Amino acid sequence: MGNRPMKWFKLGSATLGLGVLALAWPAFMPMPWGHVPPKASPPAPRPLFDPQPWTVVIWALLVVALITVINHRYKSQATTTLPLPADGEDTSALDTSISDLERAFELRAEAANSGKMAALPMFISLVLQPEKSRTRTVETVSLEGRVIVQDVRIEMALSDALIDVFREEGAGKNEAPADEIHPETYVPILNCSKREMIDNFQVRDREDRSVDILCYEETVQLISSSLHLLVHAALPKATDDENITPDGIDTAEALFLMLMCSNKPVSDKTVEKTILAAFAHLGLRTRDGVESRNVTWLREFVKTLAHSTPVVAIVPDLPETRRLQISYCRTTIPPNKSKQLRHWLRLMLGLRPVTLQMVPGMAFNSKSYHLQVKAPASQYLMEQTLRCVECGQKLSGSEVETDGRGGCVHLQPPSPRNGHAEPYFQLLRKRGQNYAHLYMRGFADLKQKNIKISTSFGEVPPGTLASAVITAVTSVLLISAVGFAETGGLERDSDIPAILLVLPAVAASWFGFSSDTEAILRSSLAARCSLILGGFVSMAASVLFIVSGSLAEKTGAEPASLPPPGRVGEPAPLLGVEVRWWWSVLIYLASVNLVYVLVQSIVRSNAYRRLLRKETVLNENTVI
Repeated sequence: MGNRPMKWFKLGSATLGLGVLALAWPAFMPMPWGHVPPKASPPAPRPLFDPQPWTVVIWALLVVALITVINHRYKSQATTTLPLPADGEDTSALDTSISDLERAFELRAEAANSGKMAALPMFISLVLQPEKSRTRTVETVSLEGRVIVQDVRIEMALSDALIDVFREEGAGKNEAPADEIHPETYVPILNCSKREMIDNFQVRDREDRSVDILCYEETVQLISSSLHLLVHAALPKATDDENITPDGIDTAEALFLMLMCSNKPVSDKTVEKTILAAFAHLGLRTRDGVESRNVTWLREFVKTLAHSTPVVAIVPDLPETRRLQISYCRTTIPPNKSKQLRHWLRLMLGLRPVTLQMVPGMAFNSKSYHLQVKAPASQYLMEQTLRCVECGQKLSGSEVETDGRGGCVHLQPPSPRNGHAEPYFQLLRKRGQNYAHLYMRGFADLKQKNIKISTSFGEVPPGTLASAVITAVTSVLLISAVGFAETGGLERDSDIPAILLVLPAVAASWFGFSSDTEAILRSSLAARCSLILGGFVSMAASVLFIVSGSLAEKTGAEPASLPPPGRVGEPAPLLGVEVRWWWSVLIYLASVNLVYVLVQSIVRSNAYRRLLRKETVLNENTVI
């Protein structure tokens, strides 16, 4: 049943395609049995085209229907089918089965017996307060065609603050005997959205050795064990409430696990309702809107893992300095959401993307953050802009090294007088490099990720613009020369002029095939459009030269006298020389193409040269 729509699409496409092919001949070509001349009359050449108006209309309608069906088919296949977030009045909106919950409880029991409970406080701390341990995060994003390669290096200084709090609270003190302290440390390095697939994922340590990560079942075991620890830490100290029973605690944990182990995205509404229902089983009630620290930790832990699944790295031996460096690399395929005509043309012409927009989300869970957006060596940084998502205010200037705090009210910490550092960012100045560098600190205290960076890259001049200029100059010279010569009575005993006229089109194709494929696909839109326009104009000039010569031979007149004055083809003056009007049009189009691509080449070359000559106040190093 699921393949029936696709079968109907294929059947409809095949039927319409056969109809288009069957009607193409009677619509445009003469039929073999139509208008047979008498045998006595001399044979006359049959016309090449004999269009029939009504047949042409029917054929055009079939073509439109065929294009519509095919376009709808591929559009339906390319439509993004994001999973709908679970949203309902009860837990029926979640997709966690009873068997999954039973397995999670079994895994929790196995973890308690294996002595892994000693590693849980550190894991909880890294989930709830990653900015306390992440001292420095360096993210490098490389553009490789339509794919983005993300390379992240995380430097950590693990803290025992939350572990000491758990010891003070007495939570989990009976879970792990002192002689069974587990040596492994579980470090969450990445939170993935529900149903997000990680592609080409690799994890390395400081010595560039491969680091193991937990599988899904091990991650569920770690989450369920941590949840059990947080639930018992959040229970009221006074247990006089008869509603707090072991079954009630298990029910609450089951509700929490249904949120965190769900395979589909969960809406905020469902998360809040489920948390309140679980709190009711635990006897947790807020008084005047204030809840204890342990309850807040439990709430935030469930909220965090209800929307994402952590990727947890295993650190077997923690250094004495408690400092770690973990790096990971993965590949993502971002969508093209731009509505601009320029970006649409690049997509239609098969050119690689040159603009990247992203939210530097890792700056909000790290003390300091560096972001590098790298393009291939054949491109350079043209524009870099930092904007506030809330108000759209531009935070960065194009000709300044740094903008400090940006001056946006949305970048202010919640309580600057309580020890929260004010956010600060810095953009590396454009100097012709092929990357953008953003530095941020103090953003961990902001509640919303309300910053977006946009970077645009261009081809390093002269690049393919030089090829386009050469092709445009050749096209103008050849078309002008042949046009003037043809009007003045050029002999038709050679095919060399026709070959010369099509030479720019051949040159445009040759530049495309002989050059580096990736370099061509990363070329500027102006160069690609100029090469295409120059090729079409050259081919049109060659075809018109051949057709006009054939008409001259048919009528037996000289080309210079065709057509006679006063008719449509009467010569028109161009730079003091009279040429046929079609040659004037072709020369005009070729000249416009030349002027456009030449101006683009000069402007971009000068702009790139000015970037290379920018002065810096930090050092006196120069390259020649």
